[in-house]
Parts: sequence; C-alpha cells; structure tokens
Amino acid sequence: MQSAKLSSEESVYQRLKNAIRKRYIKQGSQLVEVTLAQQLGVSRTPVRSAIKRLGAEGLVNSIPNRGSFIITPTLKEIEETFLIRAHLEKMAACLTAEKITHDQLIILQELINSETLVFDKNNLDDYFTVNDTLHLKIAEISGNTVLCSYINELLNKTRIYLILNDPFCKREYSPTTEHQTIIDALKKHSPKEAGRAVENHIKSSIEGLETAGTLPEDYLFT
Repeated sequence: MQSAKLSSEESVYQRLKNAIRKRYIKQGSQLVEVTLAQQLGVSRTPVRSAIKRLGAEGLVNSIPNRGSFIITPTLKEIEETFLIRAHLEKMAACLTAEKITHDQLIILQELINSETLVFDKNNLDDYFTVNDTLHLKIAEISGNTVLCSYINELLNKTRIYLILNDPFCKREYSPTTEHQTIIDALKKHSPKEAGRAVENHIKSSIEGLETAGTLPEDYLFT
C-alpha cells in the first residue's frame, strides 16, 4: 500500500512538472487541487504533495488564503539573473584555469560525457543534474567558497527559468559542445579563454529559451 501511494505521488508530480515544462499549464495559472485530482483520476492527497514539492523547487508560489500559482518571472528578471551568473562563473573559470589539475580535468570530462548521453535521451531532469554538477564543480575548483555558494544559488534559480522555457523544444541548441569549449580552455590553463567560453555559453543559454506560443487547452499530461 505504501509503495502504491509513493508511486501515485511520484506519477502526479512528474505529470504536473511535465505539463508546466511543456507550458500546457501556463505561467501564473492556479493549481486547484480538486480540479487537478479529477483530471488525473486520483485523490487530492497526491496532488497536494506534488504541489508542495513543486513549491519547494521554486516552480510554484503558494499564497495564504489565495492558493498555489505557477511562478511568473519577467524577462528582465531572467536576463538579469543570467547576467549576474555569467559574471560570477567567468570569475570562477578564470581562477580555476590557473590551478586545475589533470585529475580534476578528467572529472569534468566524465561529466560532459554523461551530459551528452542524457541530452541525447531528451531526459531533462537528469540533464539539469549533470549540467549543474559540472558548473558547480568548476566553481568549487576555483577554491573560492563564497563565490561557489553564490553560483550554486544562481544555478538553482536559472534551472527553474529553463524548466519554464524548455530548451529541449529547440533541439539545435546543444550546450554540451559549449561545455567542451570551456573544458578545452581550462586544459590550456588560459583564464582569458575560459572566461570568454563561459560568457558565450551563458549567452547561448538565454538565447536558447523558447517563448510560449499558442497552447492546447486539454493539458491532460500525456
């Protein structure tokens, strides 16, 4: 019984997140437990759990006495967040380029290899996990713990923006190639090249975001 409950909660969570990612549920939309439960053919309990989980991830904003809503970040907010992230990650890459070791380069290359596999499988959740690990690892190698902490915070925010504007809808956008360019610059121990590669990559991340268009009304989370 416990296993079935967990399976139901996980299924509802994945279907809701998938609907948000594909923009079947639009930004700013309210998530009404009763309505969603009826559409998904489940009780309100797994729906409530899924909404709380999405809230913990930052995708949903719960307002007392009003309800839960998909967040609506402005384009200006998104661009400013990526801009700050670009500056901080450029700083981290420059520091890392000066001190990275052979063994650390091997770890980064293995992460890129893993990233390529999950990207080819169109597995967005696994992709973000590997992607964030790669970026954070570069920051960690810099040796600046404060810088690393801020980058981690910004990675969490920009991950949400990417989920809301699914870059996998735009298949020609392949960040793994850009990541390889960053690693190649780090191999040369070139702060200038590494910093430039990071800036170009994050610029591509912004350009890779899809803008929402006309969407179907029957978002039954297939």
